[in-house]
Amino acid sequence: MEIIYAFDGLTAGEKLAFNTGATAFAVVPGDRHLMWCYRFEVPTWPGGRPESLGWGDSPWGAHRQRDRVVGVPGRAGDPFPAYMVLVDSGTGIVEGLRVVDLEVGLADALRSAVARQIALPFNEAAASREINAVYQRHPGTRSLLTEATGGQVIPAVAN
Repeated sequence: MEIIYAFDGLTAGEKLAFNTGATAFAVVPGDRHLMWCYRFEVPTWPGGRPESLGWGDSPWGAHRQRDRVVGVPGRAGDPFPAYMVLVDSGTGIVEGLRVVDLEVGLADALRSAVARQIALPFNEAAASREINAVYQRHPGTRSLLTEATGGQVIPAVAN
């Protein structure tokens, strides 16, 4: 599974946070979409300034994937690796690559959320209404996390 993150004007600290920092993920399922929540953070040191890409979220819809096999790798109860790519959206330059192993709880939450979407027929208008309703209920990602069905924290990469 590949996950692409695009941000404009990345700082050196934000790139470091993505490539080596502590990471947290969560999935919030809907009927016609899921919200992928993420956080990348460089550990602070005495006197150091914390650098972070903060909490963010992205809606994802199975039916919006064109010309692709849609699904989550493995079977229920299996973890799997996720290949992550950080792109500076202003330049189009890849600024980070990272592989993380998604644990069974998060992997199965993703499997369930994708299966829930695939079981329904494609309806673009209904999917958009559902996503808009989520953003109406939640002023930010921290609030959205209250509906998460799976999550994981990954420690910073050891030097």
